[in-house]
Amino acid sequence: MTAIKPKPPYEGAPVGILMFERARDAFYRPLVPGSVGNASTWTVPARYMTMPGINFSRIIGPEAVQAEAVVVQAATELVRQGAQLITSNCGFMIRYQDAVRAAVDVPVLLSSLVLGPFLERVLPQGKALGIVTASASALTPDLLNIAGLPSNSERVAIAGLEDCPVFAGAWLTMSRDFDYDAVEKETVDAAVNLVEKRPDIGMLLLECSELPPFAAAVQRATHLPVYDFTSMIEFFAQGLIRRPFSGFN
Repeated sequence: MTAIKPKPPYEGAPVGILMFERARDAFYRPLVPGSVGNASTWTVPARYMTMPGINFSRIIGPEAVQAEAVVVQAATELVRQGAQLITSNCGFMIRYQDAVRAAVDVPVLLSSLVLGPFLERVLPQGKALGIVTASASALTPDLLNIAGLPSNSERVAIAGLEDCPVFAGAWLTMSRDFDYDAVEKETVDAAVNLVEKRPDIGMLLLECSELPPFAAAVQRATHLPVYDFTSMIEFFAQGLIRRPFSGFN
């Protein structure tokens, strides 16, 4: 008699997303459509896994190394449940890209920054890649190097949102309500200012997982191609679930 192999607990949700533990406070901080944390963002089903005790301040602070074990364990559990791709809800999770890749046997895309080398490679000579990040000061050279981006290249220009009061208050310091219109304006202004300083920018990459909702507004304002977490995840997800083409006579 042939033994029946046990199936993972959940089927048909190929995208596995590692999530920060949400702050327990009184502030209004929704995950709006377009956010990595909103399931309606995706064209394929996603499964989510909260990483206990892990938040933004921990992964950019002195405890970042100690957090690695929690991140790897959560990613391993997502794969055990049937995830065919592992991503996260923070671009600064690039710090754990190699550790998670070593622990699981599925593609790992922990940060939209992994798109960076591809985008920089396809840009024409004389054009630069602009990166809009949650915190330019936290996007240190070692993190860029992990992503495969040269930290001292003239072909990479960075703008941060850490000094934008509404974005920073909602997502970095966790000290105020989220305001969609205000954060959209702050994001667009940051992108426009970056392009004005660096008119050689040919593409924009949004690092933060909360910025895709504003990608269309950024594109309207800059008239540039704009890429983000959704560009990356949807590209790989489409490869996991290929559908036949129709239209033959």
